[in-house]
Amino acid sequence: MKKTSGIVLAVALSLCSTTYLHAAMEITPRLSAGVEYTDNVRLVSDDFADTESDTITTITPGITIDLSGRTAGLALSYDASHVDYYDDSYDAYWSHAATADGWWQSGRNTRLSLTHAFLYTEDPIDNDDLTIRRSRNPYTRNSTSARIDHQFGADNTLYAEGLYSSLENDDPTIEDSQYYGGGAGATYWFNVRWGLDAGADYYQGRYDDGVDDYSEIVGRLRGNHRFNPRLTGYLAYEQTLHRADEDSEVDYDVYDGAVGIDYAIGPTMDLSAGLHYVYLDVDDGDSESVTPVNISLTKRFQRGSISFTGEGGYNYTSVTAENLGVYEYYEAGLSADYAFTQRLTGDVEGVYGNRDYLSTTPSRSEDVLRAGCGLSFQLLRWLSMRAGYTYRMVDSSIDVDDYVENRASLMFTLAPPQPYRF
Repeated sequence: MKKTSGIVLAVALSLCSTTYLHAAMEITPRLSAGVEYTDNVRLVSDDFADTESDTITTITPGITIDLSGRTAGLALSYDASHVDYYDDSYDAYWSHAATADGWWQSGRNTRLSLTHAFLYTEDPIDNDDLTIRRSRNPYTRNSTSARIDHQFGADNTLYAEGLYSSLENDDPTIEDSQYYGGGAGATYWFNVRWGLDAGADYYQGRYDDGVDDYSEIVGRLRGNHRFNPRLTGYLAYEQTLHRADEDSEVDYDVYDGAVGIDYAIGPTMDLSAGLHYVYLDVDDGDSESVTPVNISLTKRFQRGSISFTGEGGYNYTSVTAENLGVYEYYEAGLSADYAFTQRLTGDVEGVYGNRDYLSTTPSRSEDVLRAGCGLSFQLLRWLSMRAGYTYRMVDSSIDVDDYVENRASLMFTLAPPQPYRF
């Protein structure tokens, strides 16, 4: 974990060091303090235990450093939070969150990007993990990616990328895991009307006990036809080969064909929609198929925006609190934000999903709902406030996995209105 973080930071700094001799530096310190109330601190089902509420206070000093040169840049951010439980449900602790984002324009048409994210926390709610974590034992999540893009011609590009992510748990009942790999691809337009996207990836999943280890090869091909500057239609095909390292685990293939459009409806409205036929072919097992419509619609206003997304298909649980194998899923989300005044901003979000895990015994399926809203107010030039509310619900075919949680929070942040520049 520490070694990975150090390598990423060292590479990013070495890429940018010569440029930073003439780079601009911006530093933004901040200090946040707030309180959060949860009516189900242990995320338990009320059918099996009495839910417990608690009020959690946090004090978070943080800093962001931006270095920007003519051909390179680096942004570093770090926040440390002291978390204390009012009702002593758990012991107080320190959480840590850090990110590093670097880029290097190595040539006129070639750009290298590096990112790293680090999280150490006890909060069982993790937006990167769809499975259920009930304990508040600490866990550490690292995510690193590197990508190089090269442009040749107005619309033609080549890319290569790699990623590494890991999950380390203090809870002995949750298995540590890693996910890593990479891929490459290209976009090429033969003329103004016809183009082609192609790419391939290879990934591996590794677990402490080795039983769930697997590898995946993914290939994809998409043919594009530009009807006019605002409307492009496409035919696409993607195939995934999932192979388990252990003979006792299941191999499967996923075949995904799609037809769709990318449409710039206007200067402030974009639509992407595709009708998919996805076939899951399981070795020595039941095969299945789904026909989801994957859609993304975004509308931007002068003071805000609204977006809707919907998708479905098959996926695999990787770097998660529960190792549940392959699952069929459908998900729809709606989000919006609006600036009522220069000082007052509001946002809302709602996500509904259904997941059907295909290799668990007993069989398991879940309906998941997350809805939230918030108001942010700039009290003073240095002082802002945010009040938020989130509702989370998991309705599982296994009753013990059900839970409902309501969270309400109030946070105050001290930060300069403009970063300090050097």
